[in-house]
Amino acid sequence: MDSEIAPASAGRLRRLPYQWRAMWIVLLGTFMVVLDTTIVSLGLTSVADDFDAAKNIEWVVTSYIVALGVAQLVSGWLGDRFGRARAYVWALAVFTVGSLACSVAPTFGTLIAARALQGIGGGIVVPIAMAIIYDLFEPSERGRAIGYFSIAIMAAPAIGPVLGGTLVSSIGWRWLFLVNVPIGLLAVPITARLLRESAPVARRPFDGLGFGIVAVGLVSLLVGLQQGGSWGWGALSVILLLSVGVLLTAAFVMRALRIRSPLAEVRIFGNPVFSLALLVMSLSTLAQYARIVYIPLELEGLRAIEPSTVGWLMMPSAVGMAVTLPIGGRLVDKLGARIPSTIGMSIVAAVYWPLSHLTASTSLWTISILIFIGGLGSGIGMTAPNVISINAVKATQVGQATALSQVGRQLTLAMGLAVMASVYFGLAPARGDTSPAAAVEGLHAYNSMFRIAFWILIAVIVLAQFMPAQAKAKAMQERLGAERDAMRADGHLAESGSVMAV
Repeated sequence: MDSEIAPASAGRLRRLPYQWRAMWIVLLGTFMVVLDTTIVSLGLTSVADDFDAAKNIEWVVTSYIVALGVAQLVSGWLGDRFGRARAYVWALAVFTVGSLACSVAPTFGTLIAARALQGIGGGIVVPIAMAIIYDLFEPSERGRAIGYFSIAIMAAPAIGPVLGGTLVSSIGWRWLFLVNVPIGLLAVPITARLLRESAPVARRPFDGLGFGIVAVGLVSLLVGLQQGGSWGWGALSVILLLSVGVLLTAAFVMRALRIRSPLAEVRIFGNPVFSLALLVMSLSTLAQYARIVYIPLELEGLRAIEPSTVGWLMMPSAVGMAVTLPIGGRLVDKLGARIPSTIGMSIVAAVYWPLSHLTASTSLWTISILIFIGGLGSGIGMTAPNVISINAVKATQVGQATALSQVGRQLTLAMGLAVMASVYFGLAPARGDTSPAAAVEGLHAYNSMFRIAFWILIAVIVLAQFMPAQAKAKAMQERLGAERDAMRADGHLAESGSVMAV
């Protein structure tokens, strides 16, 4: 059966121009990876029941997030050293194997190890996929391409609850992982056959000591942030983890600034446009998670609505994003980042204000319409900082920039979500309290999350005013175009469709 499907799919793909063919190829794998970040949350209760692991169930998420962060940092080196297409294919294969291992895990410990394997593959897939897209398209076309590509990154978290709730309710939590396997078995051979290298291989040495330092540092930081809410922020273990994480991450940065071939080129953060765009992108993503995390919790916790129903109620936000992400991409190509970021995040902020004032009688239709409008705004505003951050760096720094942007966003999310969770649990009633007063407290806690997210969006709108507008964005596109032409003339950058196949 696989031998019949793959050639047919490959034949359809071959009729597309190479750039778009490659984009749809990497979008398939990226969608699978990003979907996994939210789909699994719907099965945590069932996993805990099956393995009698209620006290440690958060490690199903923590192990994945930690492995993801470490792998993201090394993805830039892997893509530069072995070729982005080859690294992408192997990472996708690792994620698929990890998914299969999760689905058949006989013990809770095995499941945690398999989740870490998933995280390693997933952490490499996303930044390398983005680097491939940036390589394939001219600077003036990147926004349009990333707009379509971002459908996978931004829409998958909204689709996750629908699919996850349906699978858990009907056939069990193991299918949350098993569903990835046929997609991976289809995507890996098609990708290996059709995806071509688009950038030169840089045979620079691997900084093993730097990797060891930053790996321990990131693990300490991410575990501390993930577990701080359950262990207590004042707990000695959390304080030690966060302290070690900060010290080792700082040591890694200082080492990277001194040595000739660092694992990650942290000097990129000295580029003000890159750093500002990364901050805008990270804060915007953090605000989106208020909707992704707390709307389902509120509907299930306060209204006892089934997870599958909640998933369908969340679907309009994904539809809204899918409609406007390509529009947002075209806007950043033509107008720069300032206007689309401001318009998009203003729409989302306008939606979050009524979401911060929900009552027990607010209709589900009202909530669904609001998050649909929010999805429209997200699609318009989220592509701009993503594109402009990479357009701000040199053509030779694309792989490093996409890796660092993913790590930076991951850390910002971990810190922001940890703070929001602490505020939420400080306001929420005690678990098991079903009194009328507790219901009021619970509603206030959920509404407070959207008030926090609203003010985060206000900060994003202010920061967006300092991002490149049309004239500066065009100058950046022209500079990058000249760099790419020079690389082609020197034989260091291949034309799309004429490079060596993997």
